[in-house]
Amino acid sequence: MEIAWSLAPRIFAAISLIALVGCSEEKAEAEKPRPVRTVIASLSFADQTITQTGEIKPHIETDLGFRIDGRVAARSVDIGAAVAKGDVLAILDDRDVLSELRSAQADLTSAISASELARTNLERQSSLFEKQAVAKARVDEADNNWRTATARSDAAKAVVESAKRKVGYTKLIADSTGIVTAIGANAGQVVNAGQMVVRIADTAELDAVFDVSERIINISPANIKVRVSLVSDPSVAVTGTVRDVSPTADPATRSYRVRIALPDAPAGMAFGAAVTGKVELPAGKMIALPATALTSASGKPAVYIVDRDAKKLQRKEVSVARYSDTQILVSSGLQAGDAVVIAGVSKLRPDQIVAVDGVGK
Repeated sequence: MEIAWSLAPRIFAAISLIALVGCSEEKAEAEKPRPVRTVIASLSFADQTITQTGEIKPHIETDLGFRIDGRVAARSVDIGAAVAKGDVLAILDDRDVLSELRSAQADLTSAISASELARTNLERQSSLFEKQAVAKARVDEADNNWRTATARSDAAKAVVESAKRKVGYTKLIADSTGIVTAIGANAGQVVNAGQMVVRIADTAELDAVFDVSERIINISPANIKVRVSLVSDPSVAVTGTVRDVSPTADPATRSYRVRIALPDAPAGMAFGAAVTGKVELPAGKMIALPATALTSASGKPAVYIVDRDAKKLQRKEVSVARYSDTQILVSSGLQAGDAVVIAGVSKLRPDQIVAVDGVGK
């Protein structure tokens, strides 16, 4: 009798557990399917239009400077001035180089006189040697003196030519037709040889310059055509091709500098004008879905699709080619005809029983 009473609590606990399990099963069986809204996935061409803002720049800009040191006596152009090939842009104070030229010319005159005197002496010694009035050594000495004097005369001529060129270097001459875009020195300033005094942009060729992200660089074909138009007047437009792409990214923006060649650019595209570049990138066929369909699985993009036979949800990982505020473009992971859930995905779970509401809408 005592044994029976001691087993009573255990029997009561077992009966209670069985009752709870039964209630849970009844509740699970009583769980209602969750309504979900879906769309039917379909493949379509998803070409991408990319628009970027840039500016017009000359293809060739040349920094011009004097070949010698000196003080700038005058500068005849300012920024924005149009110059032609051969125009004088600036002048150095030429007093020092003119003094060098006069000194070189004096040395040359002296060297020529010494050479003529040595030649006369050689002729005299040669004549005396023929009459056996002097030794052969005197003739050899006169010949050596004449050769030395002639060499010094030639060297003096070279110095004079160099001094004349230096006088010419006091004038800074435009070597091409263009527009002055920068000034590096003013009248009265002392400049070093090679220092930029005037920068000239060649007007023969223009480029549209853009700073482009690495993603666009990677997906763009090499022979892509770019339509370039003025921001202020989109009707002024021209189609260009990629001239070059910077091999390294800008350290601050991590973008790449791209130059678009603009043959026969309209007159309205002046240096510094703001322009818009537009390209069409073929992306092939993809599945477009509302952005609300996107969820994640193990940190990767995913969507829920409905198994029509079992009326249950399946979570599928997908590859998203592009994102926007309202849409995603899926490149792989789905098939045409899949019923994709497009609302409330954050509250769903795999294998959940659902009732499809508005399939295909």
